[in-house]
Amino acid sequence: MNLFIGGVVIDRICRIQRMPEWNEVEYISGYSNQQGGMAATAAVACARLGEKAEFIGGIGDDDNGKTILENFQLNNVISSRVKIFPGQHSAFSICLVHDGTGERTILHHKAVQNNSNLFTDINLSGIKNIHIDGYWFDTVLPLLKQAVEKNINVVIDPSTKLLRNKNECELLNYADYIMPNYKFASMFTNETDPKKICLQLYRDNCKAVIITHGENGCYVYDKTGFKHVDAFKINAVDTTGAGDVFHGAFVAGLSKNFSLEYNCIFASAVSAIKCTHAGGQLGIPELSSVIKFITDSKNH
Repeated sequence: MNLFIGGVVIDRICRIQRMPEWNEVEYISGYSNQQGGMAATAAVACARLGEKAEFIGGIGDDDNGKTILENFQLNNVISSRVKIFPGQHSAFSICLVHDGTGERTILHHKAVQNNSNLFTDINLSGIKNIHIDGYWFDTVLPLLKQAVEKNINVVIDPSTKLLRNKNECELLNYADYIMPNYKFASMFTNETDPKKICLQLYRDNCKAVIITHGENGCYVYDKTGFKHVDAFKINAVDTTGAGDVFHGAFVAGLSKNFSLEYNCIFASAVSAIKCTHAGGQLGIPELSSVIKFITDSKNH
């Protein structure tokens, strides 16, 4: 079983031709509501690739919370231990997606995710891999200490909230795989060179640091050295959730016992396919489509 603990939101996705200035109106060319969130989207990706996935996080007792639970059920993600906070709102984001490039800007309301504690005991029995994004710090930190004792792989995709609260960066000390995006990693280390960033983030107990960088691919550092894995060439429609999907696919690859390098290639392929569809989760492929995509890419 793969356990994902962190944020979940409802994404209100608006496609626009250009970013308006203040006091201007820009018309929306396309609109949809989808579930998002770093750990939540990763969990859906893992499940769609054929691995068992459970999500634990917090939601409000509102309509968005009901939609979130329905989406998990639809995608075969176990959600029975999700904490429902009475009288609070579930988190949501407004995602502005550029029609031409697929690039996006996100306006986020944390709502219930302003809390740092789920106030619940979490049993790690049967868990092989844990993926976290930095939410629910007071619940997650003692849990990671247990995970280390039980030899459970810990994967962290650190959210930007760790930039605002350096104390919460203690989570990185328990990670087997530290997997931030390039922007976060550069801001966190005050470095721009990917190799120097990896060296700063790497810890003695760490199996690998992996920096995702969109169309530039990803950078990988482990005890064997530094590597660069190219991104797949695609015509991107929407990059929303691309990194989250990469992480979910990587966790699925851990369950499949892929090598580190192939797992990065595999996760890059899953993320690339997702980016050819609108939204953070709609385009997440099944395993057979990913294998075909990688094979076809090698033959060109």
